[in-house]
Amino acid sequence: MIRPRLLAKLTLLALGVSLIPLVIVGYSSYRIGQQAVRAAVDQSELQIARQVAQHVSSELDHLVDTLRVDSRVLDLTRADGNGAPTREGVAKFLQLVYHQSNAFTAVALFDDGARLVGEPAYLDNPERYESLREHEPMHAADVDALVEMAPVAGALAHGWAVGPVFIGGPVQTPHVVLAVAFTQTVAGARRILAAEVTMRGLIAHVEGLGTDDTEVKLVDTHARLIGMGRAGRNGGLLAPQATPNGPVAPEPAQGPLTAALPTTELVGEYVTYAGPVIGAFVPATPYPFGILVEKTLAAALLPVSRIRIATLLWIAVSALVGAIAARFLARRLADRVAELARGSREIATGNLDVKLAIQAHDELGDLAEAFNAMAASLDGARREILRQNDEIQGWNQTLEKRVRDKTEELRQAQDLLLRSRSLAALGGLGSGVAHEINNPLAGVLGLAQLLLADLPGIHPARVLVKDIEQQALRIRGIVSNLLRFAQREAGEDFQTLQLSAVIEDAIQLCGPRKMADAGIEIVRRFAPDVPAVRGNSTQLQETFMQLLQNALKAMPNGGTLTVELTAPDSALARVAITDTGRGIKPADIPRIFDPFFTTKDDWSGVGLGLSLVHKTIEDHGGSIRVESAVGQGTTFTMTFPADGGRAHLA
Repeated sequence: MIRPRLLAKLTLLALGVSLIPLVIVGYSSYRIGQQAVRAAVDQSELQIARQVAQHVSSELDHLVDTLRVDSRVLDLTRADGNGAPTREGVAKFLQLVYHQSNAFTAVALFDDGARLVGEPAYLDNPERYESLREHEPMHAADVDALVEMAPVAGALAHGWAVGPVFIGGPVQTPHVVLAVAFTQTVAGARRILAAEVTMRGLIAHVEGLGTDDTEVKLVDTHARLIGMGRAGRNGGLLAPQATPNGPVAPEPAQGPLTAALPTTELVGEYVTYAGPVIGAFVPATPYPFGILVEKTLAAALLPVSRIRIATLLWIAVSALVGAIAARFLARRLADRVAELARGSREIATGNLDVKLAIQAHDELGDLAEAFNAMAASLDGARREILRQNDEIQGWNQTLEKRVRDKTEELRQAQDLLLRSRSLAALGGLGSGVAHEINNPLAGVLGLAQLLLADLPGIHPARVLVKDIEQQALRIRGIVSNLLRFAQREAGEDFQTLQLSAVIEDAIQLCGPRKMADAGIEIVRRFAPDVPAVRGNSTQLQETFMQLLQNALKAMPNGGTLTVELTAPDSALARVAITDTGRGIKPADIPRIFDPFFTTKDDWSGVGLGLSLVHKTIEDHGGSIRVESAVGQGTTFTMTFPADGGRAHLA
């Protein structure tokens, strides 16, 4: 019984001592390693993003510089030394620009009013020409995008400009329009040289830098993906991408994008189509592009995961070793403690001759030695107690007889005293009432009865004499109630009572069948475990009968009479008698317990019933209160102290 519990506690203690430090060290190492790896991943991704952003900026710088240099050639294509370039000269000039880079898909010249100067230069089938095979083909309908997307206003304002990224050309690849503003030397007119550039080369270079767990993305100013190979996995061409600055909402069906690309370098953790990633963003200054390098969180924290696995492994090994060691040590300790427990049980059964073996000179050995000494001391003490007990029993036999004799004497004296007091009070009040009222009343009543006997039945005075007899009888009843009221003593013949039995007797004496015939339903609600009270069953029975009869008279047309017995707490018992009768007027409620007060019209009562009820409740240390509403009914609530309680009720 003790041994398994002790084994379990010692085992848990050993495991806690061995595992908690290891868990703390392992967790600390994991957190430190995670932070170090995270910092290294952040720096690595930033470095990659910076290099790619620098490459993108360099490529775009080269294209813009090419347009700037080519713009100076325009003056060389004029027809003569003084005139502006001819239409053929502009066409040759644009063809020359078209040949300068394989990234150019179409080239156009605009005046300062954004109107075309000449026709744009492009090729429907560049593969027919050996030196132009790297150019993307363009059709006449595709060149309209160049006119629409050319940033003429930006070039005039800043000298050069980059238009928005769009899907263009027959092969539907991301394109952008670069524009350079210049002034013709001869004519002095402002011109804008614009070239529609394919992003295919830059996209291929950027996407080629990605790995299985790392993606390198080229995004525009609205954080849209400029890519082809990974477009399907990232929502499609020009699909908004999540960045370290926060998620980007999808492009609305109409209207411009409102999400802006960050203008500074950022590193953060966020969720993409591939799941949680660590992303680094670097803007390709001064162009409206950025490089986004994303590495999956699982791949980034792979070294830390190895630390976690190793920590868990060693925790498991430590748990196993600790459990074996704890089991071995706990078994030895548990065996010795079990021996102590066995000795304790022997002593509990009365065997004080038990002796424990001392197996080692340690704390448990000292405890076993002290246990043996305690057993020997208890054995000697028991012998002494048995000897003294024999002596005490001899004294008890004579003492009990003396106590019984004295108790009987006290009881007889108390009964004599109570009887003396009752007789004295009864004699004093009875003699006074008999002398002052009963003797004259007896004469009046006797004369009235004699007259009734002598008068014939048709005599006109017989009714008056009959009334005299009834009033004399009523006076005699009043005197009788006064004697009861004056002679009743608190605590007279009190004993322990169960109120449920007293209430049930009162109901039976009131006649349940009679009440049922009058249309009155009796509802009993007796709670269990109501404490017993101390009192006089006859007095309480008369009290309950008086209240029940009053309730019956208040319901001449029938109703519900509810008798409820509850226990507000362990020291109180409460009786509530509720009727659904006429009720009591609010003005009469304060006077209902006054002697001789009555509201009955027939003068059948003398007004002492509720006064006797009130005195009986007080004699029993209780309290009574009434609640009534005219036309709804009345409730009398009586609260008694439990047997042994005090009369402190409110």
